[in-house]
Amino acid sequence: MNNNTIKTKLSYIIEIPKIIDEGYLCFMEENNHIPFSIKRVYYIFDVIKNAVRGRHTHKNTKQVIFCLRGSVTIILDNGKDKEAITLNKPNQGLFLDTMIWHEMVGFKDNTLLLVVASEIYKDDDYVRDYKTYLKEIA
Repeated sequence: MNNNTIKTKLSYIIEIPKIIDEGYLCFMEENNHIPFSIKRVYYIFDVIKNAVRGRHTHKNTKQVIFCLRGSVTIILDNGKDKEAITLNKPNQGLFLDTMIWHEMVGFKDNTLLLVVASEIYKDDDYVRDYKTYLKEIA
């Protein structure tokens, strides 16, 4: 973790630089602000009302989730403890380590999430069943 992090119960928030110049410019660099090499970038938007996204963990992939617009609550679960973190600042991203179950809830209208990931997409990297997850981390 670098100096621009905020510790949470199960993870941490990464605060990336926010430059003011007739508006705002934020940037992130792999292996600097982001604690891994970035191999995949994706975004989530136009989520339907009351949707629950995520509901999985990754065996090998680490991620950082940024809420560029709107607001979302991320529920983290390590099999023992749970924590709910609300993201609503575009220069703050939540680090998701491997084997942390996560669910995304409470999407406000027009929410836009940006996710940077340490690995390319591989279906076998996912654990999508919570009972299986609990067995794997036991």
